[in-house]
Amino acid sequence: MLHQISQTQADREGIVPNQIQNISPYHNPGHVLAPPRHWLESLLRGEFPWNFFRLRYKNLLRRRFRETPSRFFSLLEASENDKPLFLSCHCLAGNCHREIAAEFLETLRRQAPYQRHRAALAAQRLPDVVPMRPVQMVSNG
Repeated sequence: MLHQISQTQADREGIVPNQIQNISPYHNPGHVLAPPRHWLESLLRGEFPWNFFRLRYKNLLRRRFRETPSRFFSLLEASENDKPLFLSCHCLAGNCHREIAAEFLETLRRQAPYQRHRAALAAQRLPDVVPMRPVQMVSNG
């Protein structure tokens, strides 16, 4: 289950660190969900509108997914079966890229590539079936 939370709120509420993914380009620029820092700065300066940022960021996430789907799949796996996963950053006001990232991940969760990935994982977890050898019956008579 994906949640969005500011890093300040996550710190205040004492959320377990392994349940938090900080997607801030200032604090975790290498995260697969972190947008380029200069995009957020341009947005804050009013150099382009939120809808343009939204479209541009979604295109970036699509490209990153094509390049390394496993990084996205691991985030989805971490939030399966009611396990909480919090997307955090330090955005202070207005719209935040966490919203777009969560939407992208939830859409991805319902699509075929992730469903095939889950099926493959499930198949790997099945116990091996050992073929039975025929048993010779011995008669007592």
